Amino acid sequence: MKELRCILFKDREVLSAILDRKRRLKEELPAGQITGLRLTNADDSVSCTIVYDNGQQLLTVPETELQAALLAHCMARKVPLPVDADKNVHLIRGRATLMITMNFNRAARLVHVAAAEKRALPN
Repeated sequence: MKELRCILFKDREVLSAILDRKRRLKEELPAGQITGLRLTNADDSVSCTIVYDNGQQLLTVPETELQAALLAHCMARKVPLPVDADKNVHLIRGRATLMITMNFNRAARLVHVAAAEKRALPN
């Protein structure tokens, strides 16, 4: 049995997630005013392009970086995300969508009793 969960993001949220990640990693951003955001689907991957000054400069963000930014955005806003799940970014009706697939046929992760005793936690 599997469960599929989709989180759709507005363009403003995508932009905020990317810029927050770039600032946190201390990556340099182009100078200028952001005038657009383009999400494209090519070769089974989603990429994001931030447009500065009406196309004079472009910043392209690959899918892996976009996915990391969206996951960090969710965690910063305390959106619960399962650890043992497959996470992918898709473009659905022009919107970035984080698809989370959980497989319930896997064995559950259990906390060992010895580890709980070591931390003085009740069983």
